[in-house]
Amino acid sequence: MALVTTGGCFATRGDVRIVQTDISSLRSEILKNQLEQRDALTQTMRMLQVASDSLSKVSARTVSIQGDVRGEMRAIREQLLQVQTMLGQSQATIARLRSEIESRSAAPVVTPPTVTVPSSVPPTSGRTAAPPAVDSATARVPGPNQLYTDGRDQLTRGSSATARIYFQELLTNYPTSDYAPDAQFFIADSFAREKNPAAADAAYAAVVSVYPGSERAPTAVYKRAQLAIQQNNIAQARQLLEQVIARYPRSNEAEFAAEQLKTLR
Repeated sequence: MALVTTGGCFATRGDVRIVQTDISSLRSEILKNQLEQRDALTQTMRMLQVASDSLSKVSARTVSIQGDVRGEMRAIREQLLQVQTMLGQSQATIARLRSEIESRSAAPVVTPPTVTVPSSVPPTSGRTAAPPAVDSATARVPGPNQLYTDGRDQLTRGSSATARIYFQELLTNYPTSDYAPDAQFFIADSFAREKNPAAADAAYAAVVSVYPGSERAPTAVYKRAQLAIQQNNIAQARQLLEQVIARYPRSNEAEFAAEQLKTLR
């Protein structure tokens, strides 16, 4: 019985050692797996950090490119405005030259009448026949170029009302002239300078309705939108800016309108 009991105890201790060995092996395996997982997690975190840094750089680069593009677009718009200003000055110079030509060609040539002296009447010594008087009112008739030039000069000097007189006379006497759209446009400009938005808006609208295909038409619609913004009429301003884009998509004013619609609140 003692031997049997002792043998049972020895078997139990052997089993315990085996279990302890298995537990140690299991712990080693778990520790190894944990270390491998930790290394994998560390490597994953590093990859995520690299990806995050790359995304940050790409985002910063994108913002920089957008800023460069906006700056270049702004510079292009400024250059376009300068070109338009130079073209306007050139047109004004051409108009002035044409007006001078008109004024010279409009002056009537007075031919002295032929005086027949009868043979029975002796010629008077030291006296010549006086030419007939010429009506000064018909000596010079202003043409459309002269009227346009005078109107622009008065507008530049700040005499808006006087400028309108010249422009209105041009429209009345020469409605089919090439300067007619410009005259109507500058009539609207004169009202805008006088802080009369209602009259300016009506005059700008007349440019579009009477001369829809002229180069002044998109500018007139854009000017109406700016007047609406000044009057805090945002709904009408949006409608007019969209009209510029829809009716005159290739104009510079269409680009300005598209940019302004993005920020208009």
